[in-house]
Amino acid sequence: MSTFDVAKSKISAEDMLDGVDFIDEFTNELAGFPDRLTGSEAETACARTIRNRLHDESSVKTRLEAFYAYPLLGRGALPFLGIWYMVSLVLYFVSFAGGKVGGALLTALALVVFLSGGVAIMSLFLGRHTLAGILTKKVSYNVVSEFVKDNDKEDKRTFIITSNHDAKLGGFFKDFGALRKFTALISPICAVLFVLFCILKMSIGFDTVPKITAFTVLPALVGLLGAFVTFTHYSPFVRHARQNNGVATAISMATYAYFAEHIDLLPDDARIVYVSLGGENSAHGGSQAFVRTHPEFADAKVLCVQDILSGDLKIAECDGIRKIEFSTPLVSVIRSSAHEQGIDIQTLPHDTPRQKLAALQGYNSNAFAANGMETATIIANTSGDHVLDRNDVEKLFSLTVGTLEKLMAEEKKPAKQEETTAKSTEIEIKDAVGK
Repeated sequence: MSTFDVAKSKISAEDMLDGVDFIDEFTNELAGFPDRLTGSEAETACARTIRNRLHDESSVKTRLEAFYAYPLLGRGALPFLGIWYMVSLVLYFVSFAGGKVGGALLTALALVVFLSGGVAIMSLFLGRHTLAGILTKKVSYNVVSEFVKDNDKEDKRTFIITSNHDAKLGGFFKDFGALRKFTALISPICAVLFVLFCILKMSIGFDTVPKITAFTVLPALVGLLGAFVTFTHYSPFVRHARQNNGVATAISMATYAYFAEHIDLLPDDARIVYVSLGGENSAHGGSQAFVRTHPEFADAKVLCVQDILSGDLKIAECDGIRKIEFSTPLVSVIRSSAHEQGIDIQTLPHDTPRQKLAALQGYNSNAFAANGMETATIIANTSGDHVLDRNDVEKLFSLTVGTLEKLMAEEKKPAKQEETTAKSTEIEIKDAVGK
């Protein structure tokens, strides 16, 4: 991996030193909230810490915006699939108590229950809100701050820098990476075999000892294995949380504070907004809440920083599974800023089935893009053998600052003629400034 030459940065040596020192220090401070799953006490405490520290660093009023999130939406729905698998398996074995016709009907019922429930739970896993009402909801918080250079200037352009501060769900076992690979391989195979056994059992019956043995022992082994690995892949308990390393949060904060300190770099019509998203790992609850709460930012350009585990920087230019395209002009600006500063950044691949599955839970940019906003995500979610170091932090800090500078330097586009109206929402916004 190439070393970043700080001399090529858009940031002065003094500002770079101050910024990276803050990033290192605050990343370590955020490590004090390792269990910050959606709606948890640790996530709330983390949001308050971000609000207080950002206010101190930028001298700009910063607030908490509360919204309802579903902690078990997205990744948290997968354990339900394991439980549902067990329910279907029980129905399958109950079918042996009936005769030929009754057994076939009960087997068909087990198959229908397995498939219909599987589709419903997978829709929750993929973040669809259709059935979210059956899940428990909790209050989560976005941390929001904004400032403008000239309050009297009309038709302001809005630039948003955002990341998320909530943690991802972990698994019941320590080696989460190995469990993920095992689950991705075993669960689909077991599901297909279970469906196959149901069909064969209905077709040829179970009127002999060999048939009964084949249709009990093998499905039991397959079903129990599939249910076990699916259930244990993600754990809803905070003690199993995979810690958000906080680098993306700290870099976004440092970028915002940099422009607050160097307000002369902003055009007169610029408004810059910082958002640290809560509940984002629960089907992007934070970004969806922010979009619905702030229709006035519908024309904003949004730079998302997500999952920084190394200096192997990538640009996510689309969500291949959900067919959501991000902003091509914004992606070009990020590339241009990287090129000018000698920073190596690649496009995150998204063509093969494996590459698409790697992005199964989507990106922070999804909600912004779906709302028609120009957005792209910078991500470095695979660490490999390279440990995140200070030079990586310098590189990313310089890239975010340089990208926003280039965006602000663009000529303003003609204002839209139609008035932007707020979209309907199910969230409830609470006054949490004083918390």
